[in-house]
Amino acid sequence: MFRTIEWLDDNRVRLVDQTKLPLRVEFIETKSHERIAQAIKVMEIRGAPAIGAAAGMGMALAAIESNAQSKKELLEFLEDAARTLNTRPTAVNLTWATARMLRVARETEGTVKEIVSRLIEEAKEIAEEDVRMCRRIGENALPLIKPGYTIQTICNAGSLATVHLGTVGAVIRVAHEKYGNIRVYAAETRPRQQGARLTVFELMEDGIDTTLITDGMIGTVFREGRVDCCVVGADRILRTGHVTNKIGTYTMAITAKYHGIPFYVAAPTSTIDMVTDVDDVIIEERSPDEVRMINGQYITVPTAKVYNPAFDITPPDLITAIITDRGVIEQPDEEKMRRMFG
Repeated sequence: MFRTIEWLDDNRVRLVDQTKLPLRVEFIETKSHERIAQAIKVMEIRGAPAIGAAAGMGMALAAIESNAQSKKELLEFLEDAARTLNTRPTAVNLTWATARMLRVARETEGTVKEIVSRLIEEAKEIAEEDVRMCRRIGENALPLIKPGYTIQTICNAGSLATVHLGTVGAVIRVAHEKYGNIRVYAAETRPRQQGARLTVFELMEDGIDTTLITDGMIGTVFREGRVDCCVVGADRILRTGHVTNKIGTYTMAITAKYHGIPFYVAAPTSTIDMVTDVDDVIIEERSPDEVRMINGQYITVPTAKVYNPAFDITPPDLITAIITDRGVIEQPDEEKMRRMFG
């Protein structure tokens, strides 16, 4: 299990090109914040925590690239860089990271060189925080995951969606470390197949018993009693307990509720949004060709109309518990969210 993204000693950023997985493991190395922005946009790196870390490192690269002679020039360059990096509207971690880096730049006293050094350290810390938070998520989930459990997932919230370990990945891996007999059913997750391409790849690499299913098989799998619980990630969790995650999550939650299967959400504090109202969440709609094509080949009429939202919103009444690095919120609502997150 390798790191999804890391800062190298010569001030380059290296990240796994997730569009090439699982058939090839390739890395992108860059000193350009614009290249980081492109990687986020085209999903060479994806997963809310991972793109938060990428945005932080992109801001640090931008600080180096600025060649600013004054703090004013540096801040102006960084504000432009933040706009460039904020390429995907739904995952809150992205804007959280760029805003955090801007705040550090504004608050740091000293020369431009000292501010740039401080930003590099902050970008590294964002990544390390993610690693620590994911471990705590896995540990906090242990009371909910029993020996021998089979867990249903969707999309990829494993190590590839974070800097290391994963959110859902932490729940699975920490339980597997303790019990040694955790199994997973992974939904393929159309149209980008992150479940098939990424989740199956990384869990099989770790020797975890994993079964791939199509998204449409979830009802049958639940009716046949093949899984004990669902654990999904999140791109944004609101103060009301509404969870924005990969398209298909809402459908899975409804089906789990019908069949009496616990439905858990695993996410770090950086994914919590205590400000935005549910009606104001922007759901990214991606290219129609993601649905029309697979591996560069059309699978339908090339001019077919397509509706392709990348995410959906699951209401809190369908959620058994939200598992975070701070603790577990069972039957989430606004009062419980405010009690934990302020």
